[in-house]
Amino acid sequence: MTESERKEKIKQTFNTVSEGYDRPAMRFFPDNARHMAQYLQLKGNEEILDIATGTGYVALEVAKTLNDGHVTGVDFSEGMLREAKRKAESRSVENVTFKCMDIQALDFPSNRFDGACSGFGIFFLEDMSGTLSHIVDKVKVGAKILISTFFENSFSPLSEMFKECIEGYGVEVPPTSWKRLDTVEKNEKLFAEAGLKDIKVQKESLGYYLKDETEWWEVLWNAGFRGLISQLSEEQVQAFKEEHLGEIQTLKVDKGIWLTVDVLYTFGIK
Repeated sequence: MTESERKEKIKQTFNTVSEGYDRPAMRFFPDNARHMAQYLQLKGNEEILDIATGTGYVALEVAKTLNDGHVTGVDFSEGMLREAKRKAESRSVENVTFKCMDIQALDFPSNRFDGACSGFGIFFLEDMSGTLSHIVDKVKVGAKILISTFFENSFSPLSEMFKECIEGYGVEVPPTSWKRLDTVEKNEKLFAEAGLKDIKVQKESLGYYLKDETEWWEVLWNAGFRGLISQLSEEQVQAFKEEHLGEIQTLKVDKGIWLTVDVLYTFGIK
């Protein structure tokens, strides 16, 4: 698969799941956005670039901290951007703009922004180092770059159970994208390659209890896992769902089913 084909496949997946991306079962997204807004430590008058903005969680949260600043959120998924714009309008947030754009070909001048951030986005790109360097070019000297990535144990053991079950239906599961940045060392190396300095990595636990196995299905159906499930026929999806959720149900305790979501926040200065 070429890089162009890979990106188109990712785009189609996120267009498909965009309407369900804000489901309560996936509440680690708004939690992550709040952490990112806090870690940026903005003065309030900055121009911030939010990369792979998705449905705008991070962009909208950062915009709340800017009294006289502005956030530009970019993504290549029209479906995700449609949801982001809808949220901005419903919340009357006026200091944010969403643009459909390939993050490897940002149509902005060099040294344009006062800072940049990206929540769970960089690891989808084959050339992570080149992409991050491209983003760094768009911010001013002294600006902060902040990204969030999943730590190595996130979604375990549920994700391993999913992989084993769906492989039994003949679906080949490719290497998990976010595993490419799932350690402190990997993030530090990426930032160093992009020429950033004063690099720091902070880990936060954003895990929570799903009420039951049906909420795990919401996570699967409304995120990147959907692309794998979509390879099954309608009859196979029903059989797979029944089998897999039966396995997941065995993990339930009084509070529900624990979803491990540990997140790494990596900072660097241009």
